[in-house]
Order: sequence, then C-alpha cells, then structure tokens
Amino acid sequence: MAVIQISGDPVTNNITVDPTVANYHQGDLVQWEAVNGTSLTLSFTKNNNPLFDVQTINGTAGAGLVTAERRILAAAALGRYHYSLTVTIGTTTYTIPGCPEIVIG
Repeated sequence: MAVIQISGDPVTNNITVDPTVANYHQGDLVQWEAVNGTSLTLSFTKNNNPLFDVQTINGTAGAGLVTAERRILAAAALGRYHYSLTVTIGTTTYTIPGCPEIVIG
C-alpha cells in the first residue's frame, strides 16, 4: 500500500488526506507523510478495539517532511477505524477530528 499523503493549503485552510479511506490487512505497515510538515499526531479509537499497539502515533520530522508509521496488529478486528489527526505544515496547524479511516478486511 502506498504512503498516506497529508497536505494543507494555507490560503483556504483546507487539509487533504489521500487516500481518505485506506484499505489494509491485519499485520500490514501503515505509513503517513506530510511534505513541509513539522509535527503530526494521529489518534485512533474504535469501541476499545485496538488497531495498533498504541492509540496515539506521533510523527518524526526531518528533511522537509514529517512521517509516521505503525504496523496493524495481527489480531486487529476487521472493520473501519476512523482516526483524527493534527499536523503542522509550514506555519499552519490543521486538525481533522475523525474523518479519514483505515479499513481492515
């Protein structure tokens, strides 16, 4: 699966997550990337069903982008996992409260 790309438009204050719905399997590695980003926090909850070994994933900044990655638990329940994210790109901080999702099938 390709890296989930996060971008922001400081003129319109809009944020884009591509793909918005990402399809994975148990045990897959999920990666996120925000070009020109300096911080990234992803938060997951689904009726107490864990998707990863942690509920919050923090990105690592470097070389003009911020990245994050985590492996989906082998025992993760099948279904849809919405998540929220906060990312700083340039000087603008963007937040999505729970729209993007990962589908485990």
